[in-house]
Amino acid sequence: MPLTQRLLPMRNSRYALAMRAALLAFVLSMLASTASAQVAAAVAAHGSAEPTYEERMRLATEAIAHGDRAAGMASLRTAIADSPSRPDAHCILGEGYRASGDFTAALDNFQTCLRFAREADNLLYIARALHGVASSYERMPERLTDARTAWMEYAHFADGASRVASAAEGRERVQAIDVASEQEHVYVDVRARIAERERIAREAPPPAPPAAAPPARGRATHR
Repeated sequence: MPLTQRLLPMRNSRYALAMRAALLAFVLSMLASTASAQVAAAVAAHGSAEPTYEERMRLATEAIAHGDRAAGMASLRTAIADSPSRPDAHCILGEGYRASGDFTAALDNFQTCLRFAREADNLLYIARALHGVASSYERMPERLTDARTAWMEYAHFADGASRVASAAEGRERVQAIDVASEQEHVYVDVRARIAERERIAREAPPPAPPAAAPPARGRATHR
């Protein structure tokens, strides 16, 4: 089969994938625009009155679900400014920061959520915050020890609140961290031994050249 005919299905496949990707991007952009418009419409519908905390939370979760994380997080921050002691906005905002890779901000919001959830004895958001704290620590460099402690706390809480938390998940994460830590220790130890051997090899004097062999003597001739 000629090369052009063999390449034709590949080109058609790439064209179809490109068209699907373009269509998906268009749909997501339309959904994001709709979510942003809903936030503005809610404010306009109230005239001079601002949306309630519950309305801001609903709009935030809808915006995030439709792919407009920026609008959703902005609505969450406004809801927190209006009612700073409500735990749910802090937790959802922490999840948004974690999804965007800002684990320091995520950790701060999860810890704030945990504090207010404990004050309100809100088991659902205590569980959500403990899980968020542990998962954020686990994604932060050099914080595996803190992550292990946080997962243990989550598992201990879940033992008495199995309807809102999973003790099995917490202990699985602890086990995974222990395995990863052990592998890291082994790797570090191996690298240290290799580095020591390389250092000794560099510092050792070069071997002496072999001694020259004595000249060969001819045999005596007997008459």
